[in-house]
Amino acid sequence: MKKLSLITVVTIVVLSSCGPNMCRDQYITPAFIGFEISDLDTIVVRQYEKGSDFHQLIDTALVTSDTTFLKSKATVNDTTFVLLNHISGYEKYIFPDHDWQIYLPATNLTVSISNIVSPKTEGYSKPFACTNPINSFIQDSIKATPQFGKLPFTAGDYYLMYIKK
Repeated sequence: MKKLSLITVVTIVVLSSCGPNMCRDQYITPAFIGFEISDLDTIVVRQYEKGSDFHQLIDTALVTSDTTFLKSKATVNDTTFVLLNHISGYEKYIFPDHDWQIYLPATNLTVSISNIVSPKTEGYSKPFACTNPINSFIQDSIKATPQFGKLPFTAGDYYLMYIKK
């Protein structure tokens, strides 16, 4: 009887761990086209309450060239990719759960990102083995579809948003 109880408990635990798990959110990586490196020596990332029309500021991250910024970007042709996930804490990634602004003081450019469409999905493997896709977002009042792919200097796949000078 004791063996049967133990087998039942183990079976329940194994089966429940194989069930669907909520997948983790992906984030958006900015790619700056036509900017000089000096234009990107300071980047301000602002996090807003989702749907607040950029009126409810939650947090601000200041990224300067004296941080790991210079180690976290690479330029390919005329495009500079800035991996915010290497620069700042987890809460500064451009995730679907908030609206965002990226401000470049050197050029006085502000880019707004809102309405990130990222359907919640479930996976039948480990909780962090599956991810939620990012289907679209609004960039400066224009609907955009992010490009998903590898960057030449990293191992992972990224959702990219392009910012032109």
